[in-house]
Amino acid sequence: MIRLLKYSEDFEAETLCRIAEFFGFHQALVKEITEEAKTKALSEAADTLQDWQHGDNELYVILQNDVSVGFLRMNYRGPIVAWIEDIFVDEDRRGQGIATKAISAAEDIVRGKIGYEALCLDVVPRNAAALKLYHKLGFTDLSMITLRKELKESKRDCPLELLGLKFKY
Repeated sequence: MIRLLKYSEDFEAETLCRIAEFFGFHQALVKEITEEAKTKALSEAADTLQDWQHGDNELYVILQNDVSVGFLRMNYRGPIVAWIEDIFVDEDRRGQGIATKAISAAEDIVRGKIGYEALCLDVVPRNAAALKLYHKLGFTDLSMITLRKELKESKRDCPLELLGLKFKY
């Protein structure tokens, strides 16, 4: 059974490790991660965890049969749209439908809030597995596209054409 439990300090140590791994995974999509970067990510995870517990954020621990296996963070950016900001499932638990069920539980939470009409999320284009999962779960309507301008060397070398315009990811 998969369920979302509001984050508490009982889960702090494992959540800090997961936050560092989450950001390391995304960095590794475009560049090699050094041991120094991994250490820095772990030290920065504490600040991130604090940030995620304020404002309109809701941080949940994903439980599989009452064992912590990941996290999901939502944010309410306005009166009608909620965002899944971040979701992470431990690598050895992936492919078991955990993220699917966690997202379904998040949808139920948002449906229970008065006035909310939609749930959005962002996905890194190089994270093909996540992109396919989200599409399978019905996230098929484009809402916003984030454009990025590299101020240093760009490691993004995968071409994409959208509406006749050329991009890299």
